[in-house]
Amino acid sequence: MAILFWGATPVATKFAVSSIDAVMTGVLRSIIAGPIAVALALALRLPFPATGRERMLLVVSGLTSFAIWPTLLSTGIGLTTAAHAGLILALIPIVTGLFASFIGAAWPRLRWWLGSSIAVIGTFVLIINTALDAGAQASITGDLIIFLGIIACAIGYIAGAKITPVIGTWATTFWGIAMSAVLLVPVAAALRGRTDWANVDSVSWTAMLYLAFFGTIGGYVAWFWALDRGGVTRIASWQLAQPVITLGLAAYLLSEQITLPLVLVAVSIVAGTAWAQLPERGR
Repeated sequence: MAILFWGATPVATKFAVSSIDAVMTGVLRSIIAGPIAVALALALRLPFPATGRERMLLVVSGLTSFAIWPTLLSTGIGLTTAAHAGLILALIPIVTGLFASFIGAAWPRLRWWLGSSIAVIGTFVLIINTALDAGAQASITGDLIIFLGIIACAIGYIAGAKITPVIGTWATTFWGIAMSAVLLVPVAAALRGRTDWANVDSVSWTAMLYLAFFGTIGGYVAWFWALDRGGVTRIASWQLAQPVITLGLAAYLLSEQITLPLVLVAVSIVAGTAWAQLPERGR
């Protein structure tokens, strides 16, 4: 379910930005999810970081993962296609692994570099050649903004991984969402004039609620539930289905053109990412 929720997120975002300002869409997504995250954290009695360092890590994790990342995603999708967004998002594991390797001073194995290179080259082709997608609907600017977003997302994941052993995954996630919501309230107030709220249609509001309830809260709840029962190795491989889901929904719901060149690029990105994540033999 988590992969389905997240696979549909670029499409839902595209619907939301049709009548809501793109930046505001990313901001509202976390603000709406904030009270739910607080309620869950309190109901489950999730621990809050005790030290200043731990709280700073939580701020970095929450700000990058649930404030900067969704805002850049919605801004980028407002300028490009959901199909492009879905394929670029497939690079998150690779970008996260690269940053983690630099921070941990651990050189990735050759297979990781080869697989990552294939995926990155595929993404580069995707970004520079808008002819692979639905004509003028795709743009280099939008694609690059989304790529910046996955860098922010990767930083958030790494910061979250530093504090997770202390307070747990659930606490890191829900307190991070809550904290980002608080920090984004002044931003929403400053941006409120950029949207004609009287003319926001029901489709955009429905998409916005989807992003908050399913793309943010529901996705993580389903993901943690699956990891707990299926194990990290088995469940993580399902992430490779996420861009496929996005492409299918983009074609069906948004009538975006899924051309053969775009499919070939998708195969290179997914295959490269899968190869990079293969475990070493004998491990």
